[in-house]
Amino acid sequence: MTEETNAKAGGPEPTADKGTVVNVMVAGALGRMGKLLLGLLSQDPRFLLTGALESPECPDIGKDVGELSGVGKLGVTLSQSFPEAAKGASVYLDFSSPQGVSQNIVEADILGVAAVIGVTALDQVILAQLKEASQRIGVLVAPNMSTGVNIMYRVAARMASLLGEDYDIEIVEAHHNRKKDAPSGTAMRLCETICRERDLDPSKAAVFGRHGMPGPRPKGEIGIHAIRGGDIVGDHTVIFAGPGETLELTHRAQTRDAFAKGALKAALWMAGRAPGYYSYAEVLGS
Repeated sequence: MTEETNAKAGGPEPTADKGTVVNVMVAGALGRMGKLLLGLLSQDPRFLLTGALESPECPDIGKDVGELSGVGKLGVTLSQSFPEAAKGASVYLDFSSPQGVSQNIVEADILGVAAVIGVTALDQVILAQLKEASQRIGVLVAPNMSTGVNIMYRVAARMASLLGEDYDIEIVEAHHNRKKDAPSGTAMRLCETICRERDLDPSKAAVFGRHGMPGPRPKGEIGIHAIRGGDIVGDHTVIFAGPGETLELTHRAQTRDAFAKGALKAALWMAGRAPGYYSYAEVLGS
């Protein structure tokens, strides 16, 4: 998915006024990111947690989500119903699953709740669904909401432009051994950003690992390699290999805090926003 800028006369509407408390709901509340978000939300006076959502298969439906996540009683029960969990919310944070995103956006569209979506591996059908809903509600989709990674997108594109075709590009990403999708959404976004800068088609330029006898490396190819092991939070490196020298651009996440704090920043930015399809670059002001 490429970054897109919301194009409406006059630009995006301003965010919620300073001092306004934003009511939020968390989908995928008991996942790793969901629990981290609940902890941050419980300590942040800018937000009020109004609901928490999990799949119907979760055995803890109806229990206090704060106690389930280890942050203490919050007075918010875990729900399997989006309308119930989203009651009173103006923005929902979705870190569930691709299937969950597809189901949740339908309900959000009906209820008029803005969406901040950090789920990766969304296919073209789901992305089209999100873009269609963005005609009526605000929808922000970002596979990685850390400030550093979003700056990395810009820098990688600029480096690709300045160095030119004499420099081959490879992308290497590493994550923990429980990550389900590969390559990461961040690696794919890096590839798409670079391809846009070099006027390449990502579907043709991207090569996912190599084996056997692939032959000499053709111009315009971008290799993408996924490493899975241990508890690696998330590392991404773009290698620019040219004649006589190699440059590397790397981002390493030590904890998931950067992702969670970025998601809250996006939720605050989305409060009161006009309908539209937004990118995290807009949250950062570009």
